[in-house]
Amino acid sequence: MKIPPYQVFIITLLIIGSSTVAEGSDIDNKEKKKISESLNYSEIKNLTQNEDDSVYPQISSSSNSVYVIWQESVGNYASKNYDIFFMKSNDGGDTFGDPVNLSNNPGFSEHPQIASVGDNIYIAWVDDSSGERKVMFSKSPDSGKTFSENIMVAQNTIGPHHAELAAKGKNVYIVWNGFNTEINNKVLFSRSDDEGETFGELREIGKADAETYPKIAANADGYYITWDKKMDKDTEILFIKGQEYNSAYNDTNPRKLNTQGIDGGESQVAAFTDRALVSWTSNLPVDKKYVYTKSSENNGNDFGGTILISSINSSNVENMIVNDTIYVAWQDDINGNQDIYLTTSKINETSKDMPVNVSDNTGVSECPSITVSRNGIHMVWEDNTTGNHEVLYKRLT
Repeated sequence: MKIPPYQVFIITLLIIGSSTVAEGSDIDNKEKKKISESLNYSEIKNLTQNEDDSVYPQISSSSNSVYVIWQESVGNYASKNYDIFFMKSNDGGDTFGDPVNLSNNPGFSEHPQIASVGDNIYIAWVDDSSGERKVMFSKSPDSGKTFSENIMVAQNTIGPHHAELAAKGKNVYIVWNGFNTEINNKVLFSRSDDEGETFGELREIGKADAETYPKIAANADGYYITWDKKMDKDTEILFIKGQEYNSAYNDTNPRKLNTQGIDGGESQVAAFTDRALVSWTSNLPVDKKYVYTKSSENNGNDFGGTILISSINSSNVENMIVNDTIYVAWQDDINGNQDIYLTTSKINETSKDMPVNVSDNTGVSECPSITVSRNGIHMVWEDNTTGNHEVLYKRLT
């Protein structure tokens, strides 16, 4: 393994105006500086440190443990094979163990997702080893010491893409895009109520085509799903909530969250107790690809106004809620280079703290993932500063 010439840069605070798009009002510019006064930063860690292509990392945490997964190139270039790798820290991110190959097959394994509840770790990804694309699943009941045999979540998954995962209590939820030339894009869903031992029947969410990028979050009462739907020249951000196992969802008519001419893009959803947070990056206009957020404090029944985070070319937004604090991370080239940014606020506030440039390096940083534990904010992203794609990690406390 090579030790990359990775230089840790001093975090700089990017002065970005944040503003609120209140229902029925004009944009009102507001700035806050609180985040710079409350965060301390650990050094960036290169978790992969190899010459392979390590991409699309995701992170989760439980108690003092931190778990990271990613997809990595294996074999020679001609094989174009990727596997899913797992790594864990037992000390809150201070040190990490060796990587473990979870998929370890001749096919292409991609887009891994992870969720953890207590000692249980749940991981899903898409794989084509059988000759057809399938949603695969593996579980660890002992905080990553051992993993179950990989299982297929559902038969006839119709060319799955973009699988997403959430878990709460004994429930594990998986949602993905089903695509073929006959049905176009559909949002499909499956659920386990026995800690991932078995999964129920395949269900369709939304019941329409041209629907992409589904995301899912879970709380004690059920789950929330968001996704995009292309309508003529506009993209809608759609939202439903589900609470009963015998029904795919409770909202018979998905709600559109982006209003007042605000275009949609790939979204993200988070949940904590009775609170829900939806974030997305706009597709239009090209020179103002902002980050938007909407939050609910009554189990997704009603949402407040849309909050705009000024940005240049935002993408790959991630979010979390812990207690009454919102965390939003995304990728942007505000400084002329693709970096990872983070901002926070209280759920009932109408503006966000000014974003921090978390990666702040010379390479392209993309695809962030975030989790919050009792000892800090943990973030991973894909970065090519060393000359190849590596998985980098940073803790903010």
